[in-house]
Amino acid sequence: MPLINPRPWILEAQKEGFAIGGFNANNFEQLQAIVTAAQLEDAPVIVQVSHRALLYLGNGNEIDGLRYFAAVGKIAAESVDAPIALHLDHGTENEAVLAIELGFTSVMFDGGEYSFEENIAISKKISDLAHSMNVCMEAEIGTVPKPDGEEVNLSDLVLTDPDDALKFVNETGVDMLAIALGSVHGMQTKENDLDLGRLEQIRAKVDLPLVLHGSSGVTNEAIQSAIKMGLSKINIATQLNKAFTSGVRNALEENSSLVDPRKYLGRGMALQTEVVRERIRFLGSSGKAGLSK
Repeated sequence: MPLINPRPWILEAQKEGFAIGGFNANNFEQLQAIVTAAQLEDAPVIVQVSHRALLYLGNGNEIDGLRYFAAVGKIAAESVDAPIALHLDHGTENEAVLAIELGFTSVMFDGGEYSFEENIAISKKISDLAHSMNVCMEAEIGTVPKPDGEEVNLSDLVLTDPDDALKFVNETGVDMLAIALGSVHGMQTKENDLDLGRLEQIRAKVDLPLVLHGSSGVTNEAIQSAIKMGLSKINIATQLNKAFTSGVRNALEENSSLVDPRKYLGRGMALQTEVVRERIRFLGSSGKAGLSK
């Protein structure tokens, strides 16, 4: 089916106490794995592409990467009956505007490099444009680090202030707010907890779907508790990369003379599909495809 604006799913998830998965893809095989899992689980999913993935897809040019992903994402969505949204993850202002023009049904503006007031101003500008084109809008306050292999001092994290969250949503009109509760991008083991007390304070002030970034490094118990408290979109990336890479590595270790990329990439795709299916069930969105109707 055609790409869909995920806002109604997110609102229903918030109401019913489950979450929608935002699954990141870096290549065609990972995209296929996500939509295949959605079809098998009869679930709505959000396929995401990040700024750094765009640079990879566009051979160093994020604009070309956006065009590639917009075109392939539309075809992927049309290849299955499950509802699929196409989302820009951690985009710049220019990327968000272009993504909207190219047919993405959801965008996130990452205003982390700007002051709080500048983040509000740019987020409102993009939000107004997104809503005029029936596109869902996500923004972020607080910091979810992207360490790139460097060790992160968890005591230095800038977590989301509840009063700032209230001011931000009131002045921007965004549909979803990504908040910082102690998670970190890129973690390969599930060892982080979340500041659930802070989440409770934010939820008391903000009646808006909330988003968790960096979930691959957060314990399942903490994620489950956070979903019950109002986190409605959970982003998953590193966990998928681990599965995909494991499938490829296993195929090459089993047959050192293997040269056909379809055979080893296919193993990666198959293993990632199973992980996406497991996460869909874990989040409670399996069987929820009817939300798009």
